[in-house]
Amino acid sequence: MRIQFNAWLLLASICLWSAVAPARAADGDQYLGTWSGTWAGADGSSGHFQLNLERGGDGKLTGSIAVAQDGGGGSDYTSKLKNAAFAGDKFTAAYEPPDGQSEINMKGNFGSKGGDGEWSLGAKNQPSSPAFASGTWKIAKP
Repeated sequence: MRIQFNAWLLLASICLWSAVAPARAADGDQYLGTWSGTWAGADGSSGHFQLNLERGGDGKLTGSIAVAQDGGGGSDYTSKLKNAAFAGDKFTAAYEPPDGQSEINMKGNFGSKGGDGEWSLGAKNQPSSPAFASGTWKIAKP
């Protein structure tokens, strides 16, 4: 009888511990929040951006990006991320600039204080098409 009681006590303890144990953070949760960055194009263009990353109610990574070109020219815009993901410290995201005909893809690496990577501008929904423009980006936590 005592052995049976101890087995039930052990089982109850395991169940209780698993119910109150903290959930494992999803990839990239340490990078949620607002980041400030700069971008440079292979053609010599440059600018800055603000990237906001958050976890949606469905658990998916989401956010927005506000982009500005150095020198103005009316090309500043804000766009929602179409998709974003982390696999460890590796980051990928895509968004549409205001023209509605193209898509910008970002890929790179994040760290606790910053990150860097590459971007490319291509035809919307045609990932195998050659890029119209490309460049690099750097980001830091403000």
